[in-house]
Amino acid sequence: MKSKRLWEIVTHNFENCCWAMLLAFAIYAIVFIIPNASEYQAQRQKIRIGEIAEEHSTVCEKLDLKRGSDKHSQCVLHVGRFRMNVEKRIYDEIAY
Repeated sequence: MKSKRLWEIVTHNFENCCWAMLLAFAIYAIVFIIPNASEYQAQRQKIRIGEIAEEHSTVCEKLDLKRGSDKHSQCVLHVGRFRMNVEKRIYDEIAY
């Protein structure tokens, strides 16, 4: 009998602890995460744009086009257009 009562107390306290942790996380998310979500997203997007630009430049450099030359700039634009078309095709296939 005592062990059953002890088990009920432990289970009840554990449930209360879980609810308290959930409430604490919800408050933390409301105060710290949600207000800054758009800033984090913008920061990640800037980083990704920089990485993509570096990839485009690297492709053109592998084709022996020196960085800063007119041909290199044209190559970067062409690679960017190609990438945009591929991403659009993938998006269109996913959307349907």
